[in-house]
Amino acid sequence: MKLNKIFIIGTVALLSLTSCELKNDLMGSLVDKGDMGALELGVSVKQPVSQTRAEETVVSTNNFPVTIQGTSTEVTDIIMEYETLDEVPASIKVPVGQYTVSSHTPGELEKKMDNPYYAGSTDITVSKDIASEVNVVCRMANSRIQMNYGDDFKEAFSSWTITIDDGTETALSYMESNLTPEPIYWHFGDNITSITVNIRAVTTQGNTVSERRVFKKSDAAENYEEEGDAFTGGDALEINMGTVESSTGDVEGISITANITFEDEEEAVEIPTTDPDEPTDPDEPGEGGDASITCIGKINTDSDSEGNVFETGVEYSLAAENWPETNVSILTPEGLKSLKITIIGGNEGFQGICEEIGFQNYELIGEGGNALASLLSKMGVSLPMPEKDCKSYTFPVGQFYGMMNIYGATLNTDEETPYGNDYHEFQMTVEDNAGTVVGPVSLKVTIKK
Repeated sequence: MKLNKIFIIGTVALLSLTSCELKNDLMGSLVDKGDMGALELGVSVKQPVSQTRAEETVVSTNNFPVTIQGTSTEVTDIIMEYETLDEVPASIKVPVGQYTVSSHTPGELEKKMDNPYYAGSTDITVSKDIASEVNVVCRMANSRIQMNYGDDFKEAFSSWTITIDDGTETALSYMESNLTPEPIYWHFGDNITSITVNIRAVTTQGNTVSERRVFKKSDAAENYEEEGDAFTGGDALEINMGTVESSTGDVEGISITANITFEDEEEAVEIPTTDPDEPTDPDEPGEGGDASITCIGKINTDSDSEGNVFETGVEYSLAAENWPETNVSILTPEGLKSLKITIIGGNEGFQGICEEIGFQNYELIGEGGNALASLLSKMGVSLPMPEKDCKSYTFPVGQFYGMMNIYGATLNTDEETPYGNDYHEFQMTVEDNAGTVVGPVSLKVTIKK
């Protein structure tokens, strides 16, 4: 067995030793620490009750990395790191003192993941000539989110953009290109007590419908005092999308419901909600909810790929003519006050057009936006402008592709020094009536030959 990393703060060299060398050299380096004890450690996983029952899977911890960190004054300079639990010796001799032993799923915990991430730590006191047993219990650090579409919803709408916003910089998005989305494992972070679900959908008849709902964990139909008000790792959320029909059978709205299963419970319970934009008492104004502005790009290509294009960017080929449909959905429940856009060309021709039009912090709200729409329409670009105080708006980036294609690829491999960046860049800044500002966010469009 191999101890991959041992850090003795204050020493010059990093020791990387075989088990034989470790026994001799490590004990030699710790001999001046005084009284010694030993650690015998293991790592286990505590899965959410509902997940254990549903999937009947056992999570192996053999490949979990392990860290032993001295915490009391006399051993704070001791840090031992093992790449996997399999490499941890059956018994580890260490100086007497207090330690924290931690372990986790291999890799880093990310905001959005395809699988559960488990992590845990345990404090232990090592006494003289005693082997102290310690078991690090790793619990789920992220939460399972499942989006479900009812048959009525799929039949009524031809396209949609749904976002789940927890108030952080990143939102989770869903589009019609995937009718059976897999569960997403989401890291809420600290003190997230509510989520906001926004949807903008187009019916099969071409009508646009928008809805917004806020779900608070504390409002769950059956709550438990030990759970607290904040979403935590191990919680499982189901968001269910359906329709609201009029008395004549026509679709007049969207129903959004949410269920939550707590980590130590088997059954899901409903989280009730009301429209945060409608007052519950006719004599009192509505709360309006926290300002929530979400900008999610949409890509529909031949492979039906989708994602947050502010992270991934957009790329297509002139020769293949696989031009994606790319829209940016801007949601402002408090009402849109300002939307400014800057476009930077990725080649000299398109940059020249952008400079002529004045695409530098160009305000789309008001008279300037109307004038721009008229000008662009003469260039073959259909750009409907947002209205002041609107709660949702879609910026159709794809409408610019025809104009951009005239000027060719953004990276000409025949030139030794390409012009500027090798992509066109759309920068957007949004402000709502509550004074919340998001941006500038940047969308990069790369055009290949």
